[in-house]
Amino acid sequence: MGIWTIPAVFIIIIICAFSFIATLNVAKSTTSQGGESDSPIPEAIEDNPTMLNPIIWAYAIVGLFMAVVIFYYWSKSSY
Repeated sequence: MGIWTIPAVFIIIIICAFSFIATLNVAKSTTSQGGESDSPIPEAIEDNPTMLNPIIWAYAIVGLFMAVVIFYYWSKSSY
């Protein structure tokens, strides 16, 4: 087991937990809404649709983590 195994498992658990909680929240809001039309989009999301998207944040965090891992292995290689 390498030095990055524990942090990788920890990050994966956090991402899975966040995804599961977000899915449950969407399911709850869908059942409580009960109307045929969608609810209005909050103004903050209309102004910043990219920055408030949790999927983009998840990709950014995983990408940053992978960049650190790649840099670590590159710096430890004998090339």
